[in-house]
Amino acid sequence: MSNLSERNYQIFLEQLRKQFLCCYPVQCIQWKSFPKNLNWDQQNMLIDCTYKCQLNREMPIKLQYQLNFLKKLIAYLEQDCSEIHDSIYESFCEMQQKIVSQPSEKFAHKHYILNEKVHFSLKESKSFVADGTTGLCSWQAALALTDYFLHHKAILWNRQILELGSGAGLCGLIIYRLCQPKHLLLTDGSLPCVKLIEENIKRNFPHLEEIIDNKWLMNDHILECCLLDWKAINCVKEIKTLLPDILLAADVVYDSSVFDDLLHAIDYVFNLKQNKVKMFLAATVRNQATLNGFLNKLGNFRFQIDYAEVIPLEESFLYWDRSTPVRILIITR
Repeated sequence: MSNLSERNYQIFLEQLRKQFLCCYPVQCIQWKSFPKNLNWDQQNMLIDCTYKCQLNREMPIKLQYQLNFLKKLIAYLEQDCSEIHDSIYESFCEMQQKIVSQPSEKFAHKHYILNEKVHFSLKESKSFVADGTTGLCSWQAALALTDYFLHHKAILWNRQILELGSGAGLCGLIIYRLCQPKHLLLTDGSLPCVKLIEENIKRNFPHLEEIIDNKWLMNDHILECCLLDWKAINCVKEIKTLLPDILLAADVVYDSSVFDDLLHAIDYVFNLKQNKVKMFLAATVRNQATLNGFLNKLGNFRFQIDYAEVIPLEESFLYWDRSTPVRILIITR
């Protein structure tokens, strides 16, 4: 029998539930620090708070992730426990059958649990690239940027904010609710992404008042989304109306072919407010040379660059894969 106290086991289960529901990579879960010799009831509680939890039943996360999680869980328990709860084996078999019967499922969900009362559920693509865009799923840099602002809410409070490349809307939806900007405009160059943002807004804010199409109001705080081609940013009336003083972007500098269009958009926004703008750009450093190329182009436009802290794992509200480093740039001029 595990010698873990009931309170400590509940804390462990809550952490594991958060990791499972946001599809935290199975290889990143600290299996070696799992409690030892879980008894029958503890194993049942474990499967109830992950695979069988209500959120996963109502809005399932990616099926292949669930299968991988259960496979790893069983492998761990078989090494450490004298017997394994039937419910865990049954869940694994059930998941195998689901994968066979639902092979063409295009979307799944991820759930980001912040505390007992606050969580966000996002519909996302199961594939990294879908409908010609990478924006239909959330990436590490968006999670790192969101986590940064959850620790520094005052930066965004009552500000006019524009996000470029909003993707599925992860960062935007969380900061809209918890950081209380005055006006937040989420944008993307992909129409499927904009439609997905709209769907995720309605899912997470069911009582939000829609003033006009794709524009909502909650306690005098405006949330908006629209299609944005960076090359044609000067034609988008929503941005001229917004006059942003904060600019956000995450995982938009992985492809050097878009740098000129991105710099054009950034330059335009800074000029709108006579450079009284601060930009926060989070980048996953997959290729340092590519990032350096972007930094050089920023210098050509006379931008200054500082770096914000990436919140360490032990202090984070969110979980993401840290095997590839993330940098958060603070850009001013």
